[in-house]
Amino acid sequence: MKTSLDFALGVGIIVVIFLLGDFLHRIGVPVPGGVLGLLLFYAALQLRIIRLEWVDRAAGFLLRHMVLLFIPLTVGLMDMGGVLSRQFGAICLSLVVSFVAVLLVTGLLGQRLLGPPEDAPGAEGQL
Repeated sequence: MKTSLDFALGVGIIVVIFLLGDFLHRIGVPVPGGVLGLLLFYAALQLRIIRLEWVDRAAGFLLRHMVLLFIPLTVGLMDMGGVLSRQFGAICLSLVVSFVAVLLVTGLLGQRLLGPPEDAPGAEGQL
């Protein structure tokens, strides 16, 4: 019984944080509600307002079953086949550009945060 209540508490916390992020977006914060919810959740975990043990089981369950959460999106895309075929070139171009942008930003940020590897040429003498 206790584990069921722990799971329900975790789901409740996750849903409330998501709804709070969505509410902030609706009142004018120019960031998507899901992103705001994630930022609020991260801040609450870091500030120890929410303890990891409270949401661990619920988050694990949601992550294990994430594929099922994409089924409605996939069905919706199948219904929009005509629009997708007309906009195929623009969609592919935006996918390639965003992929390259994310790849470059991630790589450059990783290099900046981690620094050069110790066995890299020219890395000796750098601290």
